This record gives sequence, C-alpha cells and structure tokens, in this order.
Amino acid sequence: MSADNWTKCPKCTLDGLKKKQQEIASVAESYGKIHPSEYEKRLIKSREPIDNRETLRENYGFHLDIDGLFSVSYLGRCEKCGFKHEFKHSKQLEYNQALDAEPEKASARSV
Repeated sequence: MSADNWTKCPKCTLDGLKKKQQEIASVAESYGKIHPSEYEKRLIKSREPIDNRETLRENYGFHLDIDGLFSVSYLGRCEKCGFKHEFKHSKQLEYNQALDAEPEKASARSV
C-alpha cells in the first residue's frame, strides 16, 4: 500500500468548527466588559478562517489474485490529531458455471 491521497481530516474539521464557535461566543460575551481595542483584536481573530489543511493521509488498494480472491483495503491517518480509520474486506469471487464445467479451458484462458 502507498500514499494514494491526502485530504482533510473529518475529526480536525469538526474540532476546528467547535473551537471557532467557542471563540465567537467568548468574543460576543466579552462585549462591553473589556477594553474596545482588545475586543476589536479578539473579534478580528475570531473571523480568521479555520486551519483546514489536508492532513489525512489515505492509503488504499484493490487487488484480485489468481485464485479469484478480491480484496479491498483502506487506511486513513491524520498527521495532526492522530485520527485513524482502517477497513479491510475480501471476498472469494464466484465463477460462472461455464468456467467451472471446463477447468482445462479456464486455465488455458488465464495464461
């Protein structure tokens, strides 16, 4: 498996949104309670975009072996927060009856 893709981490995205909402609520609550210049600095900072870089490395693969075993694998891991998700699945393919009835012809076709 190799690094096939980099994307945005769903956990980092959700955490960033929650943090931003808390920051906005904190600024709103501080209105009239802190010096106007400090309020303005906090307000401007609360309007900065969420850091939502592509930190989730995705590795995945699809494979069909000579015996008809089809396999899918996926691993996503965030380099920023450590979020990880892994998925693996394999299934033996069912061959059609024509191939099963004539094994010598089936093996000749695969060469």
